[in-house]
Amino acid sequence: MNTAVAPSPVSAPWVWTADELTARDDWVIQIDDGGLADIAAALEGVKSRGLGIRDIRAEDFPLPSMADDLAAVKDALAHGPGVCLLRGVPVDLYGREDIELILWGLGTHVGRAIVQSFRGDVIGEVMDKSHEGDTRRAYRSPDALSLHIDSVDVAALLCLRRAKQGGMSLVTSSFAVHNAILKERPDLIPLLYRGYHCMHSEADSTGEDPMTPYRIPVFGPVGDHLICNFHSRPMARSLGVGELGSDPKSMEALEVFKEIAEREELLHRRMLEPGDLQFLNNRTVLHGRTDFEDHAGLDQKRLMLRLWLTMPDWAPMPDNMVSHPERQLKPEEL
Repeated sequence: MNTAVAPSPVSAPWVWTADELTARDDWVIQIDDGGLADIAAALEGVKSRGLGIRDIRAEDFPLPSMADDLAAVKDALAHGPGVCLLRGVPVDLYGREDIELILWGLGTHVGRAIVQSFRGDVIGEVMDKSHEGDTRRAYRSPDALSLHIDSVDVAALLCLRRAKQGGMSLVTSSFAVHNAILKERPDLIPLLYRGYHCMHSEADSTGEDPMTPYRIPVFGPVGDHLICNFHSRPMARSLGVGELGSDPKSMEALEVFKEIAEREELLHRRMLEPGDLQFLNNRTVLHGRTDFEDHAGLDQKRLMLRLWLTMPDWAPMPDNMVSHPERQLKPEEL
């Protein structure tokens, strides 16, 4: 950040309050009968050809009746509120493998998939994994997920099953938060533009350095726009290490950011229903989840499938804003 130039409030379609997002109708899209027929035909086509999930391109999964809808998804993400809900994915008609193919096929018309973890998964399973004893990542537990961004342009989350109780989706405009901090605590803005190191929880499993050697700006310019890059837990974790642990002002900036992001007037709440596919622009929207109580049976537990997408036509992220560059699939691997 050039501290000689004071940041200004951001005015854009992706700056909204909870009530303003609720009142908009440009981000909720219902799949119609033509779209459902296209999905069924495209699925049968890739299966008859024996294509593996990573082999499927947009041309292999044609969805002509959904062309306008999928264009609207991309427009809402890039030029609208930064969130889009595609409703009516037919998860009740197909088994798990077919649903994953459908999710991937829909994703090919929006962006390009990347690997989500050291496990190499391209379809993430968002589910309480307490029965497996591995809940190091918060999305693998029934606990609340604090507001954050994922390390990718777009996150897509498809609901297969709801929890017994709770598990509501939460989204906040990152730049509504930016504007509130600029107004109420301008002294903290330079710290957020300077950024934080991130300390990863799974470094012992991946062989990565546990902490990024560079600071990742919370707010910073990419192309013609400011973006937000808020990794709450990894950033806070880094502040407990070595000399970084003597920086209480930076910790205060994180805490103020979180407090403002969770204000009721900014926090949009929605219960995702089976068949809802939520797309989020991680550059402009924070997301999280309330805690939940789940069903006892494994086949009844809350289940979401996650797809991470890069957007080739968006301005590329600079190296110091990418926390896991090694996870992106190379073109020859797709």
